[in-house]
Amino acid sequence: MAKNLKLKIKNSQLAEALNLNKKVLGKSAEKEVKKTTKKPTKAKAKAAPEEVAAKPKPVRKVKAKDIPDHIKNANAPESKEDNPKESPDQIVETAALASEETVTIETPKDGTTPAKTEDKAETVKEANVEKPASEPEEVKVPGRIVQPKTTTTTSKDKPLPKKEIKPEKTFKDTKEAPKKAKEQKPAKKFESKSFDARDRQGLRDSEDGSWRRRRPRFKQKRQESNIPVVRPSELTLQLPISVKDLAAAMKRKASELISKLFMHGVVHTINDYLDDETLVQLIGSELNCEITIDTTEQERLQITGKSISEEISEASSKNLTPRAPVIAFMGHVDHGKTSLIDALRKSNLTSHEAGAITQHIGAFQCLSESGNITILDTPGHEAFTEMRQRGATVTDIVILVIAGDEGMMPQTKEAIKHAKEAKAPIIVAINKCDKQGFNVDDVYRQLAEQELLPEAWGGEIITVNCSATTGEGISSLVEMILLQSEVLELKADATTRARGTVIESQLHRGLGSVATILVQNGSLKIGDALVFDDIYGRVKTMHDDQGKSVQIAGPSSPVKITGLSGIPEAGCEFIGVENEKEARKICEERSAGVKRASLRRRSQSEIEGLLTRSQELSQKKVLNIILRADVQGSLEAVKISLMKIPSDKVELNIITEGVGQISESDVQLAEASNAAIIGFHTQVESHAEPEIAKAKLTVKLHDIIYHLINDVKDLMEDQLDKIRTENEAGEAEVRAVFKASHLGAIAGCQVIDGIIKRNHYVKVFRGEEIVYEGEIASLKRVKDDVKEVSKGLECGILLNNFNEVQEGDRIKTYEITYLKQEL
Repeated sequence: MAKNLKLKIKNSQLAEALNLNKKVLGKSAEKEVKKTTKKPTKAKAKAAPEEVAAKPKPVRKVKAKDIPDHIKNANAPESKEDNPKESPDQIVETAALASEETVTIETPKDGTTPAKTEDKAETVKEANVEKPASEPEEVKVPGRIVQPKTTTTTSKDKPLPKKEIKPEKTFKDTKEAPKKAKEQKPAKKFESKSFDARDRQGLRDSEDGSWRRRRPRFKQKRQESNIPVVRPSELTLQLPISVKDLAAAMKRKASELISKLFMHGVVHTINDYLDDETLVQLIGSELNCEITIDTTEQERLQITGKSISEEISEASSKNLTPRAPVIAFMGHVDHGKTSLIDALRKSNLTSHEAGAITQHIGAFQCLSESGNITILDTPGHEAFTEMRQRGATVTDIVILVIAGDEGMMPQTKEAIKHAKEAKAPIIVAINKCDKQGFNVDDVYRQLAEQELLPEAWGGEIITVNCSATTGEGISSLVEMILLQSEVLELKADATTRARGTVIESQLHRGLGSVATILVQNGSLKIGDALVFDDIYGRVKTMHDDQGKSVQIAGPSSPVKITGLSGIPEAGCEFIGVENEKEARKICEERSAGVKRASLRRRSQSEIEGLLTRSQELSQKKVLNIILRADVQGSLEAVKISLMKIPSDKVELNIITEGVGQISESDVQLAEASNAAIIGFHTQVESHAEPEIAKAKLTVKLHDIIYHLINDVKDLMEDQLDKIRTENEAGEAEVRAVFKASHLGAIAGCQVIDGIIKRNHYVKVFRGEEIVYEGEIASLKRVKDDVKEVSKGLECGILLNNFNEVQEGDRIKTYEITYLKQEL
């Protein structure tokens, strides 16, 4: 049966149907029939009800197949004779019209057909309950207004009387006339409400007693996605990479990677970094993923992968020009290196050196008629090994200075080793030829032992006898240097960006970070941006070795520059970039990588040696120091020298190190960590001195490195506990014991050996057993207090807190001395 079917049957048509089929239907005609009509407008409402009732309505035929079986059986005639004139189709049509209820089904505005349910049918059936005709009652159906029902009783002979049908408003008419609907709307009848959670929480409106059921909220079922995981077969990664990021890139769980690493003997957590290219590619191949390491970022941070010599060799021959040779004077301490430099430059550098020894590496230029020479002066002390190594690395020619009266020394052999590692040619300057005891043959023999055969003995090593005091042989030395540089054909490209090496760096009080650099290729100008490892800078000022301001520095030029973001390490290379912004970005990324690497190394070392470290610290004494120096190279040399101090009893712990003066923050740190402050060629800031006096800290300032090392050794020895030694001084025998109520037992003794003093340490022997160890409370001779009693004399001894002395006991006294331990 169609869902939108609307059967509208009036009283007249229903009566005709009942009269025609009274034999068939019988008493079933007495059932009430629901009548629904559309609500007329105000104009139609005034019309007579008779006209509305008289108007015929079309009757819809219902096929037999649409009628339920129970209705067919209930309304079927008892026999064919009861109504012989009617055809079976008419009987079915009449029964359907009589039994079907008129139901108005409104179609939604969107055109969808409402679902047909059994609940709606039951609701309509329950509404068709017979009630007295005099008491019509509205039947309220949610969503629409239904006409009041009236029950009529019909007889078989009389037709149904016509009754006026009052028009009723529908939902559509209420929209057209809202005011009228409000007037005709009956008053609400509030039903008794239940007390629920809204009443307990005070959410119900006190004026409105009505309540409505909360609309149920249904949670949508989460649809589980069964999308298969597509794992990549190829990846391009940058190292270092954490285990977590590698697992995310491979679409794997981190636990899988950790287990694979563990199978290879590598223990890592999810946040640890992997920097081994082979290990990462091996893990990828085991998990069916080919990993390619991307090195473009490293190349960008490295700026260039070519060395300075490679850049020079690849430069165009048109741009290459001859440059001055860079020479380094190397040798043992006090063999005359700085004196020879003064003789070459006609300067007086030795007067500015503390202790008459060189403790800094210096860079100078020597201007001569034959040509210019760049000179590096390296310290000869054993502590400055790193300086000598840096000097040999950046030089073209090594001048090995040997005193003719002393011959080769340990640092001379070390300088030869550094020169051979740097593959730099060596010229031997045999100094002090004017002194007695000068023996050149011994020097030749020693050179031959080091595989340096001099020219005088048929070898290739150039030797020059000279004297820095008299100036003898200085010109010959300069000629040999220039000759050797011509053989080497030293050239550089002055048109390219500047590249070179840091010779020394320091923190100047007025200029900030200052670096002494050697330009090895290209030209450096004021305003150029430079990158030193993880420190960048823009050249603000530039001075030569004489302190004169320069605007441009070509190849082989040593200059001092300012405008750096920090203090670069001595020996690091620098390279010019386009601008300061690019330099800053590169240095920030480099420092981030250095920080990650240091944290990774620290975590591994802490995990591996935690127990061992704790045991060592419990067995050893620790001396904490704060180290300050004037320049970076000296700081490095002092640190290495201090760490080389041999000791199994005391450990030296450098809390912090830096370049510059001793500041107030250093004092506060030393006070908190109970550390000593060590300064080399530096001073204490004025406002930090009162803090040092208040905290009573140990501050050691030195200008000579071996004095500094000796002082640190003494501080380490002071950390050790002194060794207690007992030297037997005297012995007395107890002859009698006297009791005193207010003093105790007084031993009457006779000194049988040595001397017994009042401040001696005492042991009381009873046979071979020691019954008391302590001090003498009182020593008397007759009635007088004495400080000592010699052998053969009698005395009275009162022991401190010991009253059980007996006759025959022996009292031995000892002198206590404390010896200082050695490292």
